[in-house]
Amino acid sequence: MARFLFYDDKLINLMMQEEKPCGGSAVQSFAWMMGLLEEGQEVYVMTNSPGKKLLKEECSRIRLVPMFEPNKGVRWLRWLYYRLPHTYRSIKAAKPDYLYVGIPAWTSFFLGIICRMLKIKLIHRISSDIQLDNRFRKDNSFMHQFLLNMGFRLSHHILCQNNYQLMMVGKKFPGKSTIKIFNPFYVKNEEPVDTSSRRYIAWVGIYRYPKNLKMLFEIASILRNERFVVAGKEGAKMDSETSYYLEKLKHLPNVSFCGYLQREQVMPFIANAKFLLNTSRYEGFSNTFLEALSVGTPILSGVNVNPDSIISRYNLGLIYNDVFDLCKQYASITPELYQLMSDNARSYVANNHGYRLLARNLLRYLSEMDRIIPIRSNTRLITLTDQATHA
Repeated sequence: MARFLFYDDKLINLMMQEEKPCGGSAVQSFAWMMGLLEEGQEVYVMTNSPGKKLLKEECSRIRLVPMFEPNKGVRWLRWLYYRLPHTYRSIKAAKPDYLYVGIPAWTSFFLGIICRMLKIKLIHRISSDIQLDNRFRKDNSFMHQFLLNMGFRLSHHILCQNNYQLMMVGKKFPGKSTIKIFNPFYVKNEEPVDTSSRRYIAWVGIYRYPKNLKMLFEIASILRNERFVVAGKEGAKMDSETSYYLEKLKHLPNVSFCGYLQREQVMPFIANAKFLLNTSRYEGFSNTFLEALSVGTPILSGVNVNPDSIISRYNLGLIYNDVFDLCKQYASITPELYQLMSDNARSYVANNHGYRLLARNLLRYLSEMDRIIPIRSNTRLITLTDQATHA
């Protein structure tokens, strides 16, 4: 048995009965946590305090480790005299075998130093392709990128979501223990979801620049005979382009907004959709893809968001080059083709993204690399050519 400590200030938003918005990395971390728990591992979470809010029943076996208070101390100086010492003491008290970071950032360098001091294995999960190339510099400083890369160098294991990430890690950090492993998919209730009435095209996300609301507006403007339902919420900082097109979307007669959805509301929402539309400029591997595919909802996505070409390779939806290309392909969909894509979607998720299976695969990989976790006899190692590689 090993002890895993997940580091994510937003994870608490997903753990509370009264959920708050959180990103895809937190959703993915939650699935890893559930899988590891069911495989007999200990799971701790360093996150913000829930206060008096109640946690979900499935989180009862998870130990909370208090993160620093975000507003305590003098700005700029508080990292040195308060936050880092607090983080060090909290991690030391938890005594994990592994520290899992789902959103690598400049703080990864300091977490790497702490883990080296405490002899803890640091795991980084690449959350976006841009963390490994020059696009990262668009919204971040040189120092931010430098510390992020140093954090990767200090990590013991790097988990990638797709082949591009795997290639870039191998190029930038040769010799690093690296694996490509699929995103786990977790739902609390595995009861069948009603898909008998598919009435609209769904869009899900936090309103921010990478999600490309401009493209969403252009598509909805041309496909006027289709109904679009947008599920989302404003991010902490919304750029001018996103704000502009969000307002324009609100004036389209075929677009409606349903606000932020709790986790238990996401599946019924997507199940009642004809398609899940993705307009993102870039992604790693969107969790909404798995939610859609699991209920047989095909995906409409741009060429920049087709991780390892799974959508086109397994015929799980349509990949478009631009708005007009999407409209042309959309018009050619027959009922038979739609049913084929829907059936393929369900089979793909069932065969590749089970959260317990992937937790076992992760444990097997870590066991082989570190020799500290007992190997279960029924564990299947992710194949080198298919899903994983390591130095």
